[in-house]
Order: sequence, then structure tokens, then C-alpha cells
Amino acid sequence: MATPNANKTLARRYFLELLNAVNEKSAYELLSDDFIFTLPTHPEPFHGPEGFIGLAKMLHGSFPDFYIFPADMVAGDDWVITRWRGGGTHTGTPLVTIKGDIPANGQSFEIDGMTWHTIKNGKIVESIGHEDTLGLLFQLGVIPSPPAAPPVTTSEQNIALALRYFSEIMSQGKLEVVEEILDPSFAFIIPTQPAPIVGYEAFKGFVMYLRNAFPDIQFTSLRHTCEGDKVASRWTIAGTHQGEFLGMPATGHSIKDFGIDIFTIRNGKIVSVHVNENDFGLMQQLGMMG
Repeated sequence: MATPNANKTLARRYFLELLNAVNEKSAYELLSDDFIFTLPTHPEPFHGPEGFIGLAKMLHGSFPDFYIFPADMVAGDDWVITRWRGGGTHTGTPLVTIKGDIPANGQSFEIDGMTWHTIKNGKIVESIGHEDTLGLLFQLGVIPSPPAAPPVTTSEQNIALALRYFSEIMSQGKLEVVEEILDPSFAFIIPTQPAPIVGYEAFKGFVMYLRNAFPDIQFTSLRHTCEGDKVASRWTIAGTHQGEFLGMPATGHSIKDFGIDIFTIRNGKIVSVHVNENDFGLMQQLGMMG
């Protein structure tokens, strides 16, 4: 039996080489002769490597800029389940769906989906796809979208929330502000942590941990912008390493780092913050990378 990692590699190649690159040679390498693919938006299954490449060509014919990229993967026994995101712009041929052929109108879409692969003897024998079909049809203008709810907060208010997060919580350590501006389901996602930090108490603990490591830490938002319920900010931090951080005892080193945050804001509160920073550069400054 193949290892979970080997099966994940096979599933990843399915998305990148078959659906994105339309590589016919890879189709015969990755898919069994009796391979079958089903998807709710298509009236009939697709059979074998040739049938599946036909589907990929149809998608790229309808959406010349079509893309699909795997995100989360879960492997078990002979199965790999993948959450993906895909999209494109309908400027080509009609799209074949259970609602009939949809002519091109220049509309773009981006949706989430999931695929369940069954793998036997090193080849994919079955692919069951599920996607946000309703979202696809809304975005392509096939069915009318429901009326959008009026925004609860303005762009200026959303940016002000993000700036308070940097100034009052992260720079000043005002933990009482956490429950004022963050949603109870708040999630903080950063690559240096093994899992999202979720909820008030967990995030307060992280803030205290960070400020124990760098008591004088200061966050400065260098630039920021807002679109809808998203705020993006490029920031810099400066501080002095005076406590344990990621297993590294205090060094007394001064550090400076840069990063980008994307905030999601709903009903006047921050629901999540996705963070990406120059973590390797930070570790170098702390002497952890030699």
C-alpha cells in the first residue's frame, strides 16, 4: 500500500498537471484505464484518461485562464480528500452544465470545492468532485444573485479596527480591548504556530507570550487598504528579545521584522487575522539560524 504522502503527491499532480496544465501524458500515468469522474454540475460521468483530458480541455476552452489549486489534504487508506480553490474568466466556448450550455459573457468566478480520490496500485481510479455550484452560477450571471446586505461598517471603520489591533493590543498589551474589537470566534493564523489560535483566552495568552519575549515590541502599520470585509496591512515591528521565544532563551538582541496581515471583519468585529512575515529573517536576528 502506498504511503499517505505518496498518495497526496499523486492527488496534487492531478490538479496541477491534468486540470491546470492539461498534460495528456500525465493523464495516462496518473489515471487508471477504468477511471471515473463525477461532478454535480456535469450531467454525465467522465471515463478514463481520455475522457478526463476532454473535460480539462473543455474547461480551458470555456475559461482560457482557468486555474485550480489544492489547499488542505487528508489521506486515509486508499483515499485522498482535497479542499481546493479554482476559478477563471468565461471568455471562450460555452460551459456544459446540468442547466444546459452556458454561453460566455466575460464574467469571472472563484469558488471552493472538494475532491475525493480513490487510489489503487499507484493510480487514481475514481474522482468525486463537489463544488460551490450555486456560487459558480451566481458569479457567471446564470442565476440572479441575492441582494447584497448593506455593509455594517465602512472601509474607514474597518481600517480603524485594524489599526486599534496593532496599537492597543499588540503594541500596548491592552488585553481588555480584545473582547471589544475581536469576535468570540476570532482566529489568529500564522505559519510559526502549529495551528490557528482561536478564541479570546488563547489569543490573550499569545499576546502575553509575545510581549514577555519582547516587552518593548512596537507594531507600525506602514500601509493599509480595505475592500469589502477585508483589510490588508503591511507592517513592521521592532523590539528587544528579553524572554523565551519559539524555544530560544533571551538574547538581548534588538530585532526588526516586516509582514503583511489580512483581516476579516464582520458586524464591526475582527473575525480573523492571517499573518505572513519574514520569519526566517527574524530567526537569523535571534541567532537561531547560525
